[in-house]
Amino acid sequence: MVIVIDLSEDRVYLRDPDDFGRFSVDAEGGGTSSLADVVHRSGLGRVRADGEHVVVDPIALRALAGAAATPEWDDGLAAMVAYATSRGWVEPDGGIVAHIEDPG
Repeated sequence: MVIVIDLSEDRVYLRDPDDFGRFSVDAEGGGTSSLADVVHRSGLGRVRADGEHVVVDPIALRALAGAAATPEWDDGLAAMVAYATSRGWVEPDGGIVAHIEDPG
C-alpha cells in the first residue's frame, strides 16, 4: 500500500490499500504546506528527523483504509506489521516506518 500525501490539497489517502507487500509514502502536488505539516495535521504520525521516513500510527492507517478495513484487511495489516517488526521497521511506540518515495 502507498500512503499518498497530496500537498496541493492537504489530503492523505491510500493507494492500493490491500497491497501489504509494500509500504511507502508518496508526496505529490505542490502547496504551501510541508510534508511534515500535513502528516502532523492529519494525525497520520510524524516525519522522522532524517526527512526520509514517516512513522505511521497504525490506528490512523486503519482509519485511512475506511471501508477496505475488513477483518481480512486487519489480518493483512497484522502480518505486515509482524514482518516490519522483524526487520526493525516498527518504533517502540508502535509506529510503522514508511519510506518517502517522492518528497514532493
